[in-house]
Amino acid sequence: MSFWNIFGRFAVSDTGETIQKVSDTTSISSDGTTYTKMGSTTVGSDGSVFTQMGSFSTDGSTRMGSTATGLGAVFNDRREDKFGFNTDDDDKW
Repeated sequence: MSFWNIFGRFAVSDTGETIQKVSDTTSISSDGTTYTKMGSTTVGSDGSVFTQMGSFSTDGSTRMGSTATGLGAVFNDRREDKFGFNTDDDDKW
């Protein structure tokens, strides 16, 4: 599982893959995959599907502020972190 750093509308993994958010519903990866977000579910053009469950994703990853432990959690909307602090000032994925 990769580790991601999220910088506003841009995310980069420890393996060098990048994802750019181009609209509220569409993100594009450096490997050519287009991700479309529909509610709490994100579908990739490569057949991947991620569903947000709080700060966790169905791929087993989690998002903590501007870091994610896997690709699925990069797309999670963060309204509160696991300690209950509001993170509305962060750019949302």
